[in-house]
Amino acid sequence: MKNIRKILTLSLVAFSFFACEENENVTYDGSLTGVGFTSATTSAIVPSEGTTVTVEAQVTNLSESARTFNVTVDMDATTAPSASNYSFGTITIPANSFEGTLDVALNDTDLVDMVSYDLVLKLDLNQGIGVVGSEITTIKFNKYLICNDIILTLNEDAYADERNWNITDSSGAIVVQCSDYGDCPTGAASGTIAAAQYVYAFTLPDGCYTFNITDVFADGQFDTNITGDYSLDCSIINHASGSGNWGASESTDFCVNP
Repeated sequence: MKNIRKILTLSLVAFSFFACEENENVTYDGSLTGVGFTSATTSAIVPSEGTTVTVEAQVTNLSESARTFNVTVDMDATTAPSASNYSFGTITIPANSFEGTLDVALNDTDLVDMVSYDLVLKLDLNQGIGVVGSEITTIKFNKYLICNDIILTLNEDAYADERNWNITDSSGAIVVQCSDYGDCPTGAASGTIAAAQYVYAFTLPDGCYTFNITDVFADGQFDTNITGDYSLDCSIINHASGSGNWGASESTDFCVNP
């Protein structure tokens, strides 16, 4: 039944130009323009001198000229203390490119220790421009906090055995991994905590890493009935997160005590 479901899903995508958040497959068509964020969530730790977060975006067609697209703040979903905590410009797509970026500056004014905040940004597009990928992106940020004890929580769909994950260091070497829910971190709470929840605990030294999660059937944590998710955390710091159909793989760069 799962094979049939997959074939039907892919067939529908082939006839669809604009992708929803559950499916980032895109049919590129030079006559139409679609714009979107390539990641729904980014995490940041804000030191006293402030920091800049670069959010990646995509567009469905090429142009010989650089292009910009507007972004606005979703005030209902944003929990930052005030507008003075952030500033940003526009999504910039260089000439002859499908990819672009949005730079967001954050500062620690009025941030409280051990409290996590959300800055939710939404596309503000002109008429005739569609959305591809994610229409919104959330930057989760908090005041600088030293933390090395990592918790990975996986709330799985009915096909948890399709999932593999690892963490690589800045040289690309694997430092922690779990394949088919075997060969998992030593000393981790790796048993089934609830019906489809897996929790792993481990320690990472200071440094920068990449969290990689894969699905052998290329539908992420989504089986048409159950929408799963994952979260990589250290205390209130969220290093990586995702949910639903993120496809065959998803990778997130993060740093421990940068």
